[in-house]
Amino acid sequence: MLIKPKQLHVGDKVAIVSLSAGTLGESFASHELKQGIKHMKQLGLNPVFMPHALSGSTYVKSHPAERAADLKAAFLDPKIKGIFAAIGGDDTYRTLPYLMADQEFKKTVCDYPKLFSGFSDTTNNHLMFYKMGLQTFYGPSFLTDFAELANELLPYTKKTLIHYFENLPVTLIPASENWYEERTDFSIKQVGKERISHKDTGYEVLGGHGKVQGRLWGGCIDSLYDDLTTNRYPDEPSVINQYQLILTPEEAKDKILFI
Repeated sequence: MLIKPKQLHVGDKVAIVSLSAGTLGESFASHELKQGIKHMKQLGLNPVFMPHALSGSTYVKSHPAERAADLKAAFLDPKIKGIFAAIGGDDTYRTLPYLMADQEFKKTVCDYPKLFSGFSDTTNNHLMFYKMGLQTFYGPSFLTDFAELANELLPYTKKTLIHYFENLPVTLIPASENWYEERTDFSIKQVGKERISHKDTGYEVLGGHGKVQGRLWGGCIDSLYDDLTTNRYPDEPSVINQYQLILTPEEAKDKILFI
């Protein structure tokens, strides 16, 4: 059984960590940073930016140890109740050796579990926590969700975040009523402008029948592909294998793969 973190409460401090790309610290994203803080506070959360979260792309890229240290510090701080990834990227696997070999960190994760949310390249952090026995949430991150340029969070995103305040079993939320076109312009002049939306038709079953059940395991298909091949980073599969983050055939039994 995975350890379930406690739900969030209005007024909680939550950490923002840049575990992969350092985009959030770039000057061109400063208006998005403000949007994210505004939306997070509207939801009742108080963001705490860890020491290197806003250090910028070049620094973050070059210092995986500092990225890992930020995540550890967030778990060690009893005032912080939840943790959100700033954004994805492509090399968060480089943080793993600093965390998987840290006995204090692993003990703290199990003794004081906290809600952890993020997606894309954050997949490898999710796989790390799964190995440690912590339930995490493949869900919203700061720059891609809280920093929505419209005046309000996207409705479906807001429903997901409100779920983090409820100590309920994790359920698949009904499909969004609308789907939204991706923005092509993220400049400051887009602040307050709504996305182009279209009516959604709901979930579509592509094959199979009946009901199945099992424990969820998975993440971003690109990240999982990089974990298994040497096409992007030659050392990535060896790091992943060292900490046994990909399920063996035996471990994969009774699991539901999501990608």
